[in-house]
Amino acid sequence: MNKKLKQALAKKEADLTQEEKTLILEHAAELTVAEKAKFAKTLEDEEEDEDEEDEEEEDDDEEEEDDDKEKSLDLKSVKALVKGEMTDAFAKQFESVADKLVAKFMEGAKASRSKIHAKKEIEEKKDKKSDDVTREFLKALMDGDKARAKALSTSTSGGSPDDAKAGLLIPEELRNEVLRIAQDQYGLARRDMMYLPFSGPGNSRKIPTLGSSVSVFWTGEKVAKKSTQPKFNLVEQTLKKLAAIVPMSEEIIEDSLINLTQLVGALIAEAIAKEEDLQFFAGDGSPWTGVLNNGDVNIQYQTVAGVANLKADDLLNMIDKTPTGALPGSKFYMNRTVLSVIRKLKDLQGNYIYQNPGQGLPATIWNYPVELSDAFPTASAVEAGSPYILFGNLQKTCIFGDKQQIRTKLLEEATIHDTDWTEQGAGTAINLAEQDMVALRIVERVGYLVGLPEGLTVLDAGTAESES
Repeated sequence: MNKKLKQALAKKEADLTQEEKTLILEHAAELTVAEKAKFAKTLEDEEEDEDEEDEEEEDDDEEEEDDDKEKSLDLKSVKALVKGEMTDAFAKQFESVADKLVAKFMEGAKASRSKIHAKKEIEEKKDKKSDDVTREFLKALMDGDKARAKALSTSTSGGSPDDAKAGLLIPEELRNEVLRIAQDQYGLARRDMMYLPFSGPGNSRKIPTLGSSVSVFWTGEKVAKKSTQPKFNLVEQTLKKLAAIVPMSEEIIEDSLINLTQLVGALIAEAIAKEEDLQFFAGDGSPWTGVLNNGDVNIQYQTVAGVANLKADDLLNMIDKTPTGALPGSKFYMNRTVLSVIRKLKDLQGNYIYQNPGQGLPATIWNYPVELSDAFPTASAVEAGSPYILFGNLQKTCIFGDKQQIRTKLLEEATIHDTDWTEQGAGTAINLAEQDMVALRIVERVGYLVGLPEGLTVLDAGTAESES
């Protein structure tokens, strides 16, 4: 290798003279891969220049053309090699980063799974413990072991009743399951009314409600100001007993594969919550007067009597009759058969006033949510002159409370009626002794009151003229 070529190769590509670039290009075949990579741009630029000269000099001999082709092929090899090395380096770096990300993801997923499994194991252990307590409590009742049953029961007053009339308080685990299911799945009154549990002795309590608010007055300069103060009313809430009988086979109590706490809890909760809704919404005074029949709530009459003649404006009038302050959070309450009539109603622009639920939003009537309950009168049972739709915010207007103590007594030889019992007649008779069954007689103390009746409006199927 000559001295000039060595000097050119020692320089940076940007510092080369044109003569040195030409010299490197002429000796490209002698360069190493690293040297070719270092002077790749020079080789590429010179190649382009020579390609242009080749196009202009058509008289060049074949030997020169062969040399150019050889140089061109050699240059392409260098460029391919450089690109290949860069691609490999990028691929290795990408794979390294990807491996780290995957490792972190898997580590996080493993930690999440561990937490989920741990939580699931805790819940399963908790459920098993609750089920074991419930099962042992019922077995103690069946065996007549009151001492054992009493030890497994719950008490908030330092002792559990165990006389023949009162029975025993159920275990706390079962009681919590009953209250949870009753509130979350069945009881509309328990879900929407303000819940204030009773505490301490006695079956009644006084609750203050706002009778009138503060007044303001216009006054002149140096004129004495009038005083004013809010007025409060006291309303009394009383507890009453609600009972239910839950029949079950002896095999269910013995079967360890059945979650007895959930089963019995659901049966008790359904029986209690349905009766609470029936009394608190549509009760006729024995033992409770429901919201629909409360004489102090706002009453809106239909423009034309009868459910079949219900109009969209009748429901709009219910909203207008409710005080503005009570509108936030208000809902329509009715039987599903009545909703079937409302779904066909339209406003003056021809739009249906009922909107189906969707995208996480509830069904609405005139943009207010709708709640359905079988405790409200069916469309076929409503007569002119009877209320059947409720509108308002129950959380602001009604108060629900209980003692949170549910007592039970085991029945083994009684004859009871199945759950198809109705007011029109008894259901199927069940002889517990003959059919190898037992039944739990459940008793709770519960009460409700309408604390702010002027915040509620009911729709009467009659007309104002027919009521006057």
